Amino acid sequence: MKPGKKWLISTLNRSRLFEIFPSSDGKPKLHGIEAELIKTLMTKIGVDYEIVTPDDGQYGIELSSGNWTGIIGMLYRGEADIGIANLGMFEDRFRTVDFSFPYLSDGLYFSYIKSANREQLFSFIRMFDFSTWMFFLASFLLASVVILIVLKDQETISSIMLYLFGSFLGQTLMFHKQINEWKVIFLSWMLFAFIMSSVYSGALSSFLVLPSEGKVVETFVDLSEAVLKGSHRAYTLKGTNHAAFLRHYPEQYLQSLGKMIEENDWHITADEMTQDPLEKKYSPDGKPKIDAVIGAKYIFKMLYEVGDFKSKVFVSEDRFLGGSVGIAFKKGFCCISEVNKYITRIVEAGIYDKFLKYESLKYWFSLSSEERNIVEIAEDRILSIRDFTDAFLLLSAGLLISCLVFIIELIFPHLKRQYNKARHRIYWLIFWLKK
Repeated sequence: MKPGKKWLISTLNRSRLFEIFPSSDGKPKLHGIEAELIKTLMTKIGVDYEIVTPDDGQYGIELSSGNWTGIIGMLYRGEADIGIANLGMFEDRFRTVDFSFPYLSDGLYFSYIKSANREQLFSFIRMFDFSTWMFFLASFLLASVVILIVLKDQETISSIMLYLFGSFLGQTLMFHKQINEWKVIFLSWMLFAFIMSSVYSGALSSFLVLPSEGKVVETFVDLSEAVLKGSHRAYTLKGTNHAAFLRHYPEQYLQSLGKMIEENDWHITADEMTQDPLEKKYSPDGKPKIDAVIGAKYIFKMLYEVGDFKSKVFVSEDRFLGGSVGIAFKKGFCCISEVNKYITRIVEAGIYDKFLKYESLKYWFSLSSEERNIVEIAEDRILSIRDFTDAFLLLSAGLLISCLVFIIELIFPHLKRQYNKARHRIYWLIFWLKK
């Protein structure tokens, strides 16, 4: 490098990552995670630099002509020496530019605001999962058969099942005294019924205090199914080939997801990604949908793993396209080894993580109380008539059946008397005809 030569650093003007503000002395003021990284590097290396940005505001996509867009394009054409913008170290980019040691290992995850909509009808049966209910039913039937064999002809199978189910609801068991000869079986069922009813009661009480949510989209398989059903939309970063990567994966669900993103042009800009990527949008028909955003996890950690956002925003553990992030250099750049030396020190000392946490806290404290209430959690804290829909349905069904039984009990004796009178008359008529 020649003494006094400036390094041209290409980047994107993005909130909280690399913010560029003009100043009176002509040298812009830089703020953000990656801006702090660059300032630290340049100070240690002792070189002057100038910040430039691509006109198209993109990271870098290879065109059919062989040229590149965005930051990678500027490095490819020699318009910049260094590129920094959370650039993934992909194979096609390696053919065009060089990369430093990675300063971040990340991948593509998805995030969305948790829905306040809850499953209502017969939600009480979801206190246990399907396998638990099946094991309980099998134990119930097995115990009924064993007790029937023990008591022989003293009780019927229907009465035994009724008594056992009643014990699960906290009622007293009233079997024939012969059951006292089999105390182990009797006490085993009592212990089992006590544990199951206690656990179920605790889960039901928790549900009444804070009703459960509907099915949560946790994996890319779930996200693809939700997008195809129309309940969700999935956005990716504009100026990247994330959707193209999805379409070329062998898994069918990822191909479908990538196709839907490209067909509907579900893209957000780099600045939107670092400001409010989960801002609620509405479809053309006016119906709200859940917007999921696919992006790097460190962005979601910076924005949503602080304050109340932790309980309001879901960030997936499932990912695709895992990889590393580094600083890009134009081919033949002179000082890659020197940059690598200081990047290694910054990462190993935890300085980059410090930049990330500081920016996350600064973002949280800059928000107003209205902006922090990204989800109306209060609705989840108040019980409404909808939370008792299944209980009222069961009560109504039980009362209706009771009324029908009551009416039948009133009418049946009368019908039976009329039937007996008619049969008696027919007998007399037949007897008279025979005479």
